[in-house]
Amino acid sequence: MIELPRATAGRSGRSGTALRVASWVGCLAVCIAAPVTAQLQPDEGLLSVAETEALVRARYYEGMPRDLVERIGPEGCEGLLALLGDPGESRHHDQVLIAIGVCAPDGALEAIDAWLAGLPQDEIDRPRFKAWLAVSHALAALADRDLRAIDRLEERMLSPEAPGFRHGRHAGARLQRLQRDGAATGLAESGLPEALGVLDRAQLLTSDGEFVAHLQTLRTLHRERAAARTLEGAVQP
Repeated sequence: MIELPRATAGRSGRSGTALRVASWVGCLAVCIAAPVTAQLQPDEGLLSVAETEALVRARYYEGMPRDLVERIGPEGCEGLLALLGDPGESRHHDQVLIAIGVCAPDGALEAIDAWLAGLPQDEIDRPRFKAWLAVSHALAALADRDLRAIDRLEERMLSPEAPGFRHGRHAGARLQRLQRDGAATGLAESGLPEALGVLDRAQLLTSDGEFVAHLQTLRTLHRERAAARTLEGAVQP
């Protein structure tokens, strides 16, 4: 059995909802954009169902180890869909979503759509909010196997309507901006040429100076991810 570390969040003198949101998003993005070296040997094989469940239930300082997520086996990957549909697992849904995006089981996109559709149209708790923030990162990973994920990210980025739920001070236009910016970041994280086209079109459509600046910054991220994808393809046997 693989022993997975359970990290305890450090304390800081800083506080505030914006800081917490940035921290959550940063930790989620590590799994997608900055893989870490797992303390396991490559020849140890695929993760079992039990090991997969342990992986997504553990908590980490900087996101789940990408090397481990990429070793989720077919049965564990399919089992993630059941975890996502289980309200009793809601505090782990942020990492479940990321893992679904990476291992891409059959029906992954439909499961993510169903999870989003099931969000209540009133106040949601912190675990659900963290999972909602994870959706764009999950779609970014899933786009490798299912280009429809790019369409979903574009829809989230350009949606004229705010999500119907609220979380503390996050509601209405504030949530809409979070969704827009997160989806744009997800498109850049994918490193796919289709995503760059979507980002270019978005820049032509908006007059929001802050969003334009965000999109321009994301071009650098996209370029880096595209280069990494090219390198990964070159070294694969």
